Parts: sequence; structure tokens; C-alpha cells
Amino acid sequence: MVGVSRQIAANLAVELSYQYTGQRREEVDVNQNLTYDPKTGDNIPFSNIAARVYPEWGYVNGEYMQGWSNWHALVASFDKRFSNRWQLSGNYTLGAVKDSVGPPCQTVQGPDGNARCVPITFKLLPDVEGEYTYASTDQRHRAVLNGIWDVGHGFQLSGLYFYGSGMRTGVSCGSCQVRDTGSTGGTRRRDDGSVIPRNSFVGTPLHRVDVRFQQRIRLGGRRSIDGILEVFNLLDHSNYGSFTTDVDSTLYGTPIYNSDTAYASRAAQLGFRIAF
Repeated sequence: MVGVSRQIAANLAVELSYQYTGQRREEVDVNQNLTYDPKTGDNIPFSNIAARVYPEWGYVNGEYMQGWSNWHALVASFDKRFSNRWQLSGNYTLGAVKDSVGPPCQTVQGPDGNARCVPITFKLLPDVEGEYTYASTDQRHRAVLNGIWDVGHGFQLSGLYFYGSGMRTGVSCGSCQVRDTGSTGGTRRRDDGSVIPRNSFVGTPLHRVDVRFQQRIRLGGRRSIDGILEVFNLLDHSNYGSFTTDVDSTLYGTPIYNSDTAYASRAAQLGFRIAF
């Protein structure tokens, strides 16, 4: 991370930074008993037992440290510290994250009979080579604004606004034939050979306003009681965290109920606090 910070006034500061996170050698699981064909750029069907590295075995799970990812972001923020009975702060992030499970390797039997991973030198099909694309957690824009206002006479108002652009997620294909890899995992390759782009679905943006009303009543000395009213998703904006992502479904792109609090409809709660 590298950035600059500037105090504009006694109670106001701004920051701008570039942030980067690069992860390497992430663990991925592969079938070590699978071979690849240089003529097709695809794996040889796993049902062809004679083509397996170990014909006498079935699926052999191998764990390789070959996954990788990169996250880049520009982050801007400001902070007006509490003075004159109010404070306000906010931040905005413009970022992108890409990842890949890495290209597969060709497993061969070494002189001692153990498996060895040999790099594949020929071109593989896009959905086989482990494309480096936007990750399923990619979210381009994110902004948060929060503030507190001491109205007076023990009354305080505070709130938070959150915005997040649609998050990217993986897609599936109900009509695509499952590739013969020894695994039941889905595929993005259609019967005509075209490949559905990886993590190509982008959800809808999120908008959320939370507010809090607090009234403090002095009881004398160090004693006081606070009445608190909190309203979440004040504007009752429809936020969705899950969608139908089967590209062949008539409901493709339709939201699915998600019980996470971040996507809940408007809700309120009352509380109180006693200090002594």
C-alpha cells in the first residue's frame, strides 16, 4: 500500500491510497489420474481407462499450490472529527480482483512409481487451462458514509449509508454435458464448443441506510438512562445477495432469498441503556 494523507483543517483530514494484495501458491485440487490430448487441447475422457496415469486406480485427488490472485484498488477517504456537535466520515473504493486456479499439469509416474507434475506445453481449451479472469468476489465500487449529530438536550442522531456495486459470481449451464474428468463438477462448455465466460454474472447494486435515534435522560449524579431506536434499511431498498445463475434457466438472473442481514428488508428495534 502507498498513499498520501493531508490534514486540511484542525478537524478535517483526507487520504488517498493505492492498495494491492497478491496471493500466490494457493491450494487447488486436481485429478492426478487424468491425461491431456495435444490434438484437442482437452483431457482424454476419464472413462478411457487405458489412458489413465494409473489404470488400476480411479479418481486420485492431488493438492497443488498453483492458484493465484491479484487485488488492485484506489481508496479515498475523509474524516471530519467531532466538533461543533457533529462528525462525518466516508470512504470510496474502486477496485478489482482477478484469480486463477492455474494451468493444469500432466501427471506422470516417476522412476519410483510416485506421481510427478510435468508442465503442459501445448495449448489447452479455455475452460481447461484455468483462465485468469475476474474472481467471483469481484466488486468494482464500494462507498460508506456515516455521521453523528448531537442535536442537544440529550438527543443524538446517527446514521450510515452503504453502497456496493453488483458483485460478480460464477455461472452454471444446465444443458451443457458434463466433461468426462472423473468428477461430477459442472462445465461451461456448450455442445457447439463455445465456452461461457467464467464468473460472468454481475448482481444488482446494494443501497442501505441505517439510522439511530438516542435520547439521554439524566437521573442525577452519574446516573442516566438512554432510550434507543434503530432502523435498518430505512428506505426499504430491495437488496439481493443471491441469484439464479444457470444460464439455461428461464429464471436466469432472478433474485433468490438470502437471509443475511445485509440484504434484509426494513427492520426496527428498541432498546435502553442505564448508566450509573
